[in-house]
Amino acid sequence: MTTHLTNPERQTIAKLAEAWNLFLALPSNHPDDMHDFRKAIHDAQRIIMARPAYRDLQNREGYAP
Repeated sequence: MTTHLTNPERQTIAKLAEAWNLFLALPSNHPDDMHDFRKAIHDAQRIIMARPAYRDLQNREGYAP
């Protein structure tokens, strides 16, 4: 079974990219800020992008969280 991102999930990914671009336009306050923000964005993207796989697992017989 192939599961894809929903429209709201796609929109969330786009908003995360928008947040990154807006962040890059801010003046730098600390050398670690870019690394920390990038990691936070990537963590959020991974959570959203894993949702189709999780839905697919839920549809399989014998799945128990």
